[in-house]
Amino acid sequence: MEHIKAILADNLIGTVATLNPDGSPWATPVHIFADDEAIYWYSQATHQHSVNAINDPRVSVALWSKSEGLKGAYIQGIAEKLDGEAAEKAFSIVRKPDGTLPPVFENTSPFRVKIGPSDTSKTSENRWYFYT
Repeated sequence: MEHIKAILADNLIGTVATLNPDGSPWATPVHIFADDEAIYWYSQATHQHSVNAINDPRVSVALWSKSEGLKGAYIQGIAEKLDGEAAEKAFSIVRKPDGTLPPVFENTSPFRVKIGPSDTSKTSENRWYFYT
C-alpha cells in the first residue's frame, strides 16, 4: 500500500478501465484516493465508466508518478459502488477541514476497489501489480 500512497502523493489522477456491455474496454481518467485497504474514485452514476462498473464490476486501474523516476501501480479488482455508511466513510477522505465537499465531488457516488496482494512475478523496482 505504501507504493500506491507514494504515487498518489504526487499524482491524484489515475485511469479506471471498465467493460462496455459489448465487452469492449472503456478507460477514463479520474481522481483516485486511498486508505490502508482500498482505492477510491468518485463519479456520477450516469457516467459510462460508472454504469459499466455497476453492470460488470471487474476493473483495472493504472496509477503513475514521475517523482524520482517513472513509477506505476496497476490494480485489478472488483469495483463496489458505495452507499450509506460506507459512502460517508469514503467521502470523509476528500472532505475539506470545514466538512464540506469540494465542488468536483458534489453529486457523485464513491466507488472502491480493495487492494489485493502484490504479484511478485511482475513487480519490479518501480512497477507494482496488485490483484484481488
